Amino acid sequence: MDKIYNKEKIVFYLSIATSLFLLFIYLNSTVFKMDFVLIGVFQEMLTIPSVLVQPILLFLSLRLYIRMQLKVKSFAFCTLIVSLITMFLAWGSLIKALWPLVF
Repeated sequence: MDKIYNKEKIVFYLSIATSLFLLFIYLNSTVFKMDFVLIGVFQEMLTIPSVLVQPILLFLSLRLYIRMQLKVKSFAFCTLIVSLITMFLAWGSLIKALWPLVF
């Protein structure tokens, strides 16, 4: 049980970190508009891996949530919700940005 709890916490913290990173990218492109070289380097290096890790985190959180017998008061449930929202917004914005290019 303790091993599952530790895995839950790790997946939860990874999900929060990627969600915050994608939120900061969105805020930087719309609100702050900072054009520092170091910020651009980190954005270029970490954006694609953080977007690609979202489905993996969603799968892991769903697996842990089922393994914890569908308890709502668990890190796995919170991770599942955060991952779903972040993945939906990230992939949705990507599809919205590419939509005019399709037609």
